[in-house]
Amino acid sequence: MITIRQLLMKNDISRLDNRVILREITGLTDAQLISRDDTPLSDQQLIQYQSWIERLQKGEPIAYIIGYKEFFSRRFKVTSDTLIPRPDTEILVEQILATAKNGDSLLDMGTGSGCIAISCQLENPTLNVSACDISLAALTIAKENARLLNAEISCIESNWFQAISGKFAIIASNPPYIHATDNHLANLAYEPASALTDFADGLSAIRQIIQDAPKHLLNQGWLLFEHGYDQANKVRELLGKRGFQNISSEKDYAGIERVSYGQWIE
Repeated sequence: MITIRQLLMKNDISRLDNRVILREITGLTDAQLISRDDTPLSDQQLIQYQSWIERLQKGEPIAYIIGYKEFFSRRFKVTSDTLIPRPDTEILVEQILATAKNGDSLLDMGTGSGCIAISCQLENPTLNVSACDISLAALTIAKENARLLNAEISCIESNWFQAISGKFAIIASNPPYIHATDNHLANLAYEPASALTDFADGLSAIRQIIQDAPKHLLNQGWLLFEHGYDQANKVRELLGKRGFQNISSEKDYAGIERVSYGQWIE
């Protein structure tokens, strides 16, 4: 029989990913994996372990293999129909929460797994949160995450503002912003390309949202974006040219300007 100890000693995959997979398959904590490392895996567990390791070695992200990703201290279901939530996006959530007043309406555009909309609603339950996406498959996951986490959000199938009515105090988006020629795309082959890039300069969606947002913002409402590591200056410029005021940016955990925003004042 093959024991946990033997599998923990594997050196052809990262130790962290190996532990994550063993936790999921055995139901044990990290501490228990050590204290019970002489425990043998059942035949079924071993088959699942080997299958997941093969997927990992082919480059599939661990989040898709185990089916979830931690974000803002919560577990979000993810599939290949949704972008995998990243720590940098927590900066956008933090800025939304810092900007929002109790009772404000929030629209999360291109919601994917729903991690932004759901996190904001759970952190401030007074917010009236809507989330839109062009992908019905992604919206299905967002609705499932809202149900699992007991969040109250409204999900709308929409190509950006196409099916959106009414006005909001805050509009936020983590749109596809990677340049079509960016080398990073090669490492993201398992994630939905349309959620990563506009297949152009990475600013197409941002331009469109900035252009159309004023029709859907309340007076003194805010528009916020997550964007690429080298796009802050351009996003601020686009906001300014459209007439937004009080424009600023926030840095991510690596000290890179990652979130930019502006206020619409009529």
